[in-house]
Amino acid sequence: KTLFECGLKNSPTHGALWQAYGTLESWKGNISEARLLFAAGIQKCPNHVPLYQGWACLELRSGDVITAKRLIGEALTKDKRNGSGWLVAAKIEEKMGNVGLVGLILRRGIECAPGDVELYRALAEHEINRGKIDSARELLEKGIEINPLYAPLYHSLAELEARVFNIEGLARLNKRTAEMFPSDAMAPALPPYTEKRMQAWGTKIRHGRSAKIPDGVAALAEKIGVEYTDTANNMSSIVGGSLEDVDPETLLNSMCGFGNE
Repeated sequence: KTLFECGLKNSPTHGALWQAYGTLESWKGNISEARLLFAAGIQKCPNHVPLYQGWACLELRSGDVITAKRLIGEALTKDKRNGSGWLVAAKIEEKMGNVGLVGLILRRGIECAPGDVELYRALAEHEINRGKIDSARELLEKGIEINPLYAPLYHSLAELEARVFNIEGLARLNKRTAEMFPSDAMAPALPPYTEKRMQAWGTKIRHGRSAKIPDGVAALAEKIGVEYTDTANNMSSIVGGSLEDVDPETLLNSMCGFGNE
């Protein structure tokens, strides 16, 4: 707490500090203080979208879905390309019992943030609940195509195939997963950039998910004959190793307090 106060005293327009401080107080159960911090942060940093999202999650957890909906609406108005905002919006409608709107919101999110693969996973789960297995499978496959390194998509697809007893589909998925994520602890260590993972990095970069090119990737690509285009120089304001590599569902549950339900 002292560190946050010192930081904000020295940098009062640092949106992430206001957000983190507000989130800390909300986790501690100091709801009124958390609200004040989010409000003050928005006043100082009106364009810092995560402040609106954090406050919306706080209100959602507190049961004030109307305020939560208004806040997340403001967040998406400021930045409709923020995939996590659409996930929060869908969660709000789900809490309000507007099941029909959940799918519409997630589809709109995919239109605005097509590179956020967690939106595909969330919509796939929604489709499964509606009994639309083929649609859910297509969504998960599309997510994997966009970001082949996002493991939760493989988990969700495996659960889907197991649910419908698709043994052949599970076998194919297991082979793909083994190629992408070797897990035999007794096997000799594999080089970090196998051909499959090199291709996956290329796909991820082309979809604008990361501008951080692995060291030596160009030389390795030339060595194994994989086509490689360095698009990082054409991208801006994207930082590799970001929260995009964290499971957004876990993050959302932590922020909104759904894990204890």
